[in-house]
Amino acid sequence: MLAALFVILGFLLLAESRLDSLKTVEEYMNICLDGNNHKSAPGPMDAKAMEKFCTPWSQRSCCTEQVAQDMHIHPQWLNFNWDHCRQLSPPCREQFLMDLCFYECSPNVGPWLIKDERKIRKERFQNVPLCQSVCTNWWQACKNDFTCLDNWAVSFNWSTGINTCPEGKQCKPFHQIFKDSNHFCENLMGNSFKVVSDTEDCFLLWFDADKPNPNERVARKKASEILGLPFSDSLMDGSGSESCYLASFNVLLFGLVNLVFKYVSF
Repeated sequence: MLAALFVILGFLLLAESRLDSLKTVEEYMNICLDGNNHKSAPGPMDAKAMEKFCTPWSQRSCCTEQVAQDMHIHPQWLNFNWDHCRQLSPPCREQFLMDLCFYECSPNVGPWLIKDERKIRKERFQNVPLCQSVCTNWWQACKNDFTCLDNWAVSFNWSTGINTCPEGKQCKPFHQIFKDSNHFCENLMGNSFKVVSDTEDCFLLWFDADKPNPNERVARKKASEILGLPFSDSLMDGSGSESCYLASFNVLLFGLVNLVFKYVSF
């Protein structure tokens, strides 16, 4: 009887996602997508080794320098061929490289992670709020390029080990496959993104590496919302983290404790 209980408990533990155990904002902020190339937790990288489109993530990254470099070199990352119809135009390819660096390197998708068992990963992000301006730029760069599907996440033929167009699916310009920019950004990767106004909390796919990560605040606010905790911009410092606030609080607390021991006798 006891053995049977242990077996049942074991199955329950295996069935429970690690995402179910996230209980604090910091846990949401220090988790990387569970994928083949991702680190277990974000950390600093050498900006000079991160390559052009991955440099924004050098201060806190879920990818290694080697992964960042390889993404810029290999034309078929994870055996996925962007040129399944025709070779992508250079501006469009740059946008997809930004998206790929975001997928592999961003440390801010914790609040949007869900289980997704595949050969290349065990999790994915879903409905990450993408700034409208970012989506518009991506669309403008790619709308005249060619594809055969409106959902690259599930619909390709993988029988050769590389994605190819399913039988009967014709290659057409993106603007004939997708209704508009929002349909493109939201549907292309299977609802990985949800396009929102730039005036709302939203993510960028690329930003100046020398400046604070603007996505950090959005992720912290979402994590606080999930946990039912209050969020205030006063908790954030110029680096986009709570570190300075917490450090100041710890110094104040230490001082108060010293005062108590100095003036109160037990």
